[in-house]
Amino acid sequence: MITPQTLIFLIVSGILLVICRHQLLNPRCHGFYRFFAFEGILALALLNIQFDDRDLLSPMRLISGALMLSSLAVVIISLRQLKQAGQAKRQDAPENFTFENTLQLITDGVYGYVRHPMYTSLLLLGWGLFFQDPSLLSAAIATEVSLFLICTILAEEKENRQFFGENYLRYQQSNKMLIPFLL
Repeated sequence: MITPQTLIFLIVSGILLVICRHQLLNPRCHGFYRFFAFEGILALALLNIQFDDRDLLSPMRLISGALMLSSLAVVIISLRQLKQAGQAKRQDAPENFTFENTLQLITDGVYGYVRHPMYTSLLLLGWGLFFQDPSLLSAAIATEVSLFLICTILAEEKENRQFFGENYLRYQQSNKMLIPFLL
């Protein structure tokens, strides 16, 4: 018998497959790896989110809430900055989502602290979901999400160096990749 969580996972995975089909056809693009990070986050959400009121103020739930709220704030700020910079269809990356494509390198605001704040947001979300109900399985999935995000970033950085050239190389040297002041 199929569980409700399994059914939801299959349905949402199918939707993600359709949305990300172009990225999945190109294993060299950053979206290929990002798909698997999305799948891991979906698995963590279905595995760990519980809609009950037990232990809402436990340390783990407070850490989880702080990480997930931080994730939301970072993604909203990042998307706003991308929108202000303007989007364009880039011939060098036809599989990218429109909101990802900017013709100018953004280096201020949240992008002045980390080069990939949207992936920082996904990292915070993944670990926030882990802290909802920590287990060895959810730790393994959160670690997998983290590794796929790093693969995503490495592929995207290669794309950005090709598109933005010397400006991106200088930007890489001036700030961190994923976590302010650390990584």
